[in-house]
Amino acid sequence: MKFSQPFFFSTHRSQVSAQPNRCALHAVLALFLAGSLVLPAMATAKQPAESATVANLALLQDSKPSTPIRLKLHGVEDLRVERLTSSSNPNHSDAELKKQAQARYVAGKLKIHESTIRKYVDLAWEEAAKREQLNPELLIAIIQKESEFRPKVQSRYGAQGLMQVVPRWHRDKLRPSESLFDPAVNIRVGADVLEEYLEKAGGNIDNALRKYSGNARGYVNSVLKESRTLARVAEQAASKTMDTKG
Repeated sequence: MKFSQPFFFSTHRSQVSAQPNRCALHAVLALFLAGSLVLPAMATAKQPAESATVANLALLQDSKPSTPIRLKLHGVEDLRVERLTSSSNPNHSDAELKKQAQARYVAGKLKIHESTIRKYVDLAWEEAAKREQLNPELLIAIIQKESEFRPKVQSRYGAQGLMQVVPRWHRDKLRPSESLFDPAVNIRVGADVLEEYLEKAGGNIDNALRKYSGNARGYVNSVLKESRTLARVAEQAASKTMDTKG
């Protein structure tokens, strides 16, 4: 004899089998609700940081509109630093303009390339800066008069190099390995000789130049005239630049 399955038993089993599905649904809903709460909170927390960054950039740009800035990977670079560095030593730029003008003037006069003359002009300025009584224009004028800026020239009396120094008379000013055909050595020794003569002459530049040249006729006037011309060329270049900036 077969008995039919009780109704209450069948219903109870269907309810039991549905419970896992409801549990899974509840878990999905819980995760969804949690995500909907967390994401706005994260966005809200992120907004102040982004707002602060935008505000900082706005302050940097609005505080001085005329000041150039460069955005870098990890910050903002103020280009005023570069400008201050380049203009922090106006005397340096002024001297540079003077040397350029003097080199250009001599190069045009002697028909020699300006870059060649410029090397010797720089050396004359360096040596004059070490001495209180000598100026670079005087040394440049002597070089022009003595050798016309030819570093390897030698006279029949044995005078050598740019300032035509006679080695046998000034051995004490030369180191054993040095040569007067080296422009740096020659200008240094020539300046030493002129400084020594100037001291012996009690500061009288005419007498010092006369001794330097061996009493050559017209030498003193020629060198001093060229020295004044070189100084005038330098000052005109510097003042022209100042007028342009003004």
